[in-house]
Amino acid sequence: MGESSVIVYVPPVLFGLVAVTFLVLWRQNIVTNWQWGAGFGQTALGFSLSTFPIEPIFDAFTSGMIFIGAAYCYSSAVFEHFQAPSFDRERRWFVGAYTLLLVYCIFVLESLRYQIFLTDIAFACLIGLALTTAIPKARRSVDKILLASIGLAFVDTVARAVYFFFFYGDASDDFGDFVDSAYNLAVHITTITICMTFPFSALVASGVSAMERHRQAAERDPLTGLLNRRGFETALTEFGVSGLREGAVLVCDIDHFKQINDTLGHATGDAVISAVADMLRQVTAASAVTARFGGEEYVVFLPSTSVAEARTSGERIRQTVSEKDWRFFGLARPVTLSIGIDRIRPDETDPHAAIARADRALYAAKAAGRNRVFEAGDGADLHASGLASA
Repeated sequence: MGESSVIVYVPPVLFGLVAVTFLVLWRQNIVTNWQWGAGFGQTALGFSLSTFPIEPIFDAFTSGMIFIGAAYCYSSAVFEHFQAPSFDRERRWFVGAYTLLLVYCIFVLESLRYQIFLTDIAFACLIGLALTTAIPKARRSVDKILLASIGLAFVDTVARAVYFFFFYGDASDDFGDFVDSAYNLAVHITTITICMTFPFSALVASGVSAMERHRQAAERDPLTGLLNRRGFETALTEFGVSGLREGAVLVCDIDHFKQINDTLGHATGDAVISAVADMLRQVTAASAVTARFGGEEYVVFLPSTSVAEARTSGERIRQTVSEKDWRFFGLARPVTLSIGIDRIRPDETDPHAAIARADRALYAAKAAGRNRVFEAGDGADLHASGLASA
């Protein structure tokens, strides 16, 4: 492969550009990890060694370590992207064993063929581990495309290693012949034609994840992790008008919360707010949409729920909160909730009116003694259930 051929410059330039892009995005806190940038940067450096060789033995050992480092970074990035177990200890032991074998192949066997085969198989093992671990966690189309591109890189690496080690009869064992070898040409060609989908799919998948994180941050309450008002309204649009009309709304408020803040401090108040949010998650159905609307107020939408069923859910929430042992939080008496409920009416296209009625029922429950579940009646009547506040 002549040095004047433009093909030798394509992989290091493209991988280098992708690496710089990832590292800039990481520095700007747009993507969450630096491993993508480090992996693609090492890949660019490894290809640069085959384009601008220094000394055959040095190049063989250095490129082997560079490419295994790239594979380690790629696998780390995949594990983090999919929030999968990272197998850090096992992978470090694997890299250590690979290093010893690399030293043996280069300095004892003095074999280019064994060095290439070892590096390719080790590279494939690391990205293969990441691939098989991440596959069950891929839900979005862009993530499936990313894993498919990693799968292509895995198949390409294994197929090339097997072919050139077992079936290619003209392969030289001299390290000095690597630059102009058929293997090196094959690596460049398959990288450009097959494996180049990998860096760009990683870039797109990371970008989509970044956008989703920013969207979730805008729609989530940072203290409790529940939806905020904006997130609540966005989530309800997924039910459609007909789905909303079949649901009920609960508005919950912590009783005497100002006293908790004033006597025990805002840190304890925040802990109580978070604990109540956790109980709402546990008690309500998985299909429920739960939000913190600010302060100590929560709103729950229960799809396909009658008023009677909503009342039962409200009672279950109220009892769960009041029966909790709050002494761990420094509280001498239980925390209680007042809850107002109502159903979205057939002529309503959004939950706002039902929330307003449930909110009025909530304040009626407060006025009646707190620690109660009140239901908004057809008219001005309110029906109470629950126990009087202590």
